[in-house]
Amino acid sequence: MKRRTTVIRTLAALSGLTAVLAGCSAGTTEAGGAGGKTVGLIRFSGSDVYANSALDAIAAYGKGKGWTITEVDANGSVDSANTALTNLATKGVDAIAISVFPTAALASGVASAQAAGIPVANWGGGLGPGVPIAADVSIGAPMAERVVKDLAGTGALLALGYRPGLPCQRREKALEEAVAKTNIQMDAQQITIPGQVESADKATQAWAQAHPKGGKLAVWACFDDPATGAVAALQQLGRTDVQSYGLNGTAEALSLVKAGKLTATQWIDGPSQGREIAGLLEKYWAAPKDFEPVEIDGDHKVIDKSNVDAFLADHPELRK
Repeated sequence: MKRRTTVIRTLAALSGLTAVLAGCSAGTTEAGGAGGKTVGLIRFSGSDVYANSALDAIAAYGKGKGWTITEVDANGSVDSANTALTNLATKGVDAIAISVFPTAALASGVASAQAAGIPVANWGGGLGPGVPIAADVSIGAPMAERVVKDLAGTGALLALGYRPGLPCQRREKALEEAVAKTNIQMDAQQITIPGQVESADKATQAWAQAHPKGGKLAVWACFDDPATGAVAALQQLGRTDVQSYGLNGTAEALSLVKAGKLTATQWIDGPSQGREIAGLLEKYWAAPKDFEPVEIDGDHKVIDKSNVDAFLADHPELRK
């Protein structure tokens, strides 16, 4: 699909959320060329393969330009993310890129960066004061519509969500809106991060045991990691009657689709978004006062058994 870029000229004020600061994981620094920019990367979680692919793309782009890259793993903790933002601002980096956490939940950390004149780019968390660059990675409607279609508007559905992350918030909302027009009985459960695969496995086993064979059944996960946990649970129970869905299009999920174990995933080109964010940071540095806040979209496509081979032929980097 064609990439669309949305420019937002007027930003709503952040909610008055004050995060309690907590200790961050130790960061690792990789030196770039002399005289280059220094960019801090705050990973949502070291175990989130897809989100990390976007920040990895920023890092690769930056290293090619001689930037110094400093990384911190927030381990899924918004408090740690706020602390990391404050610490990086104190160190005087030239920009900070963070993933998944909603900008509204990063008020204290972003305020520190903003006071220091440091732009923050949020992959997946939305725009806001002090965050002039963002990437929308939610894009949940296509998969929600696919789930409803496959269930023919009836049956039972387990939705595995993660509300602390903005992409999952938006994707779950899209699913709720699609299901609301049907007779599907949806059970929503929240997974934990870290441990998303294991918590999804446990939740799916309990749900599947409460829904014996007969009728239409499906499990939807707001990203691919818990979808792989759901697949593992269904295999362990010998349940081939339950359809399963994920989002992001990771190599692991695509291999499960190819093997016929995961019904479908929705690929979203996170690495390309990362490279685009890096380019936008350069544009910001060139003329900060003239820079207009921008939230970029990404190419996306639903991948199932019918098109997975062709897709992998076009994207060999995602073969497992």
